[in-house]
Amino acid sequence: WLKVLELQFSQIVLAVCRAPRGAMVARESRELDLVVFGATGFTGTEVVKQLSRLGVVSRWAVGGRRHEALDALAKAWNVPGGTIVADVSDEEALKRMARSTRLVLNATGPYRFFGEAVVKACIEGGADYIDLCGEPEFMERMLLQYHDAAAEAGVVICHACAFDSVPADLGIWHCCQLFREAGGQCAHVEMFHSIEAPLGYSGHITTFQAAVHGVGSARDLSKVRKQLEEKYGKIPKGSDILGPLPKHAAAWFWEPRLGRYAVPFIGSDASVVRSSRRTVANILKTSDAETWMPQFGIYFTIQSKWSLFKMAAAGGCFQFLAAKGWGRNLLLRFPGFFTFGAFSEEGPSKEQMANNKWSGDLFAAGVVGGDRKELVLHAELHDPGYIGTSLLFVLVAQTILEDRGKFSARGGVFTPGAFFHLFQPSSILERLIAHGVEFKVVRSDL
Repeated sequence: WLKVLELQFSQIVLAVCRAPRGAMVARESRELDLVVFGATGFTGTEVVKQLSRLGVVSRWAVGGRRHEALDALAKAWNVPGGTIVADVSDEEALKRMARSTRLVLNATGPYRFFGEAVVKACIEGGADYIDLCGEPEFMERMLLQYHDAAAEAGVVICHACAFDSVPADLGIWHCCQLFREAGGQCAHVEMFHSIEAPLGYSGHITTFQAAVHGVGSARDLSKVRKQLEEKYGKIPKGSDILGPLPKHAAAWFWEPRLGRYAVPFIGSDASVVRSSRRTVANILKTSDAETWMPQFGIYFTIQSKWSLFKMAAAGGCFQFLAAKGWGRNLLLRFPGFFTFGAFSEEGPSKEQMANNKWSGDLFAAGVVGGDRKELVLHAELHDPGYIGTSLLFVLVAQTILEDRGKFSARGGVFTPGAFFHLFQPSSILERLIAHGVEFKVVRSDL
């Protein structure tokens, strides 16, 4: 009987060691619901403002490395949970922060330099994690290196939870949902981003730095993708019921449906959509995954040929310089010069942030009852770079906190389309609609 007791005891110990850390310390019993890490940065401050204004979370704190700046921010915006001092170079401080909360909102970029330590601390500390990342190499490297550990720990790591790339990932998903509700399947989606900024606009330098280093890490990204393919298999090509998505004659083209010129969108949206597909089809092995995968293209629109010329000139120069070490140094030293003033240390003014708007138009086609059908969706967002992106970020956080129990997987590394695919995606769409962000049906023959 002693041997039986010893065996039972060893099995109990082994079970405890293998149990997810989140199960060992119930998230609901933690002191805080969320912490905004990197709260004193330009975007982090906008996230704090949104949380204070919306009041959707009652137990939250701000975190970062500058104690005095955190105290001033917490006082200015009535942060109920106070401040947490932590730095990405201090592993123990990051883990203490993670153990104190259910969810960490990481607003510290560029993520390729400052993100991994926070991801690792959240997995070890049993806290869910979301970020505003638009850096494909970082996101896909986290999937490669940390998905298994996050799943074992029962921790959700979800990247690109703001303007990069909630509108694109969930917009394409919503097109598929509407076709499915009509008894059909979505085959093609073309999405067009448009920005109206009558007072001009200047993005913050951190966004530019992330873009520069992102282009500079192209070889690293290729290596990561090759390793992901070896581990999980190729990303499915998607629906072929209408054949391949029609190609445009040139790199830029006139889009008559919008009355604007269009070029391929160089942001992270396409990478995020593909990453969501990899997760749903190859990692989670969802049975009907490919029926949610239309052929897609994502573009950015420009009003005039002069604006198109400036974008082409700046874009060509950027691509050339960012691919070389000395060129990256030049870009980072003189961001305003090389972007015609589009990025600066100061970021946009309050007036610029109050007077710009994003529009997203999705033109979808598919098959219902054997016939080709079409659908057009339109969405709008105020100041997508900062005010709008912080709104999306907070609403994703609210959804995770309130609907976490509906999540069918224990944990892992995700992007929005994959994460929300696993439990009722309408929950995030309903929250977006409640705050004025809706994919409205403009035209449909479904």
